[in-house]
Amino acid sequence: MEIILKIIDFAAIAVKAWGAALAIVGIIKFSEGHSQQNAAKQEDGMGKVVGGGVIFSAGLFLVPMLGSMISM
Repeated sequence: MEIILKIIDFAAIAVKAWGAALAIVGIIKFSEGHSQQNAAKQEDGMGKVVGGGVIFSAGLFLVPMLGSMISM
């Protein structure tokens, strides 16, 4: 049982890292689009920022809930 909880902790860290990386890429794309006045790049960058935030939130709140559901 303890190994499953460690796997879930690792998964939570991985999901948070993935979300944070996606948000950082989005910020870079948004700033490139802003400096080039390219609306398509700005929109793509903002979508990545929001998507990265949602994925990070899932890693922060939802993945740890799996551990509490399994340990019951």
